[in-house]
Amino acid sequence: MTIPHHEPDKPTFREVSKEALLFVLRPLVRWLSVMRVRPDTLTVIGWTLALCAALLFGLGYARVAGLVMLTGGVFDALDGAVARETNRMSSFGAFLDSTLDRLSEAAVFVGLIFFYAGADRPYETLLAAVAMTFSILTSYTRARAEGLNISCEVGLLERAGRIVILSAFSIVGLPTVGLGLVAAGALVTTAQRILHVRRATRG
Repeated sequence: MTIPHHEPDKPTFREVSKEALLFVLRPLVRWLSVMRVRPDTLTVIGWTLALCAALLFGLGYARVAGLVMLTGGVFDALDGAVARETNRMSSFGAFLDSTLDRLSEAAVFVGLIFFYAGADRPYETLLAAVAMTFSILTSYTRARAEGLNISCEVGLLERAGRIVILSAFSIVGLPTVGLGLVAAGALVTTAQRILHVRRATRG
């Protein structure tokens, strides 16, 4: 009898991109670990930079805001990597990271909404509100699913991707395009996660 050969699952784009980023950041992670920088400190620095980016977006300095936001995203990637490298992972650290991530993301969108509303651009204001709503929903649906003991690491666009897209398009002076892509990607991701949980709970 021939035993069927099972091909190993190919890594997803998200997994490949995450591994590539961690490879690039590895020297910095090791240096921060040697310097005994606490992961929670990196989390707070990333959050502070996101608030600065939100303020800059609100004032209309989109290019600078995109650069600051991207830098904050690097710190957001570093905190977890340093925690694993130094074996300082903790429940509170994970909670703090997730909570400040939500606050950071909301602050950036509020800054954009403030700018567009002040510039009397209602459609862009609405677009920023839609992007904020579905970006938060992508995180909520995953958290709620995991509260039901359902793994929910699925979807087109996670937070890291949203940061890169909005930052990159803002740096080149096209924040509205970035917002549109984030809104569409977050909407699709929310739908994917809802369908995933529905399938998982149907038995």
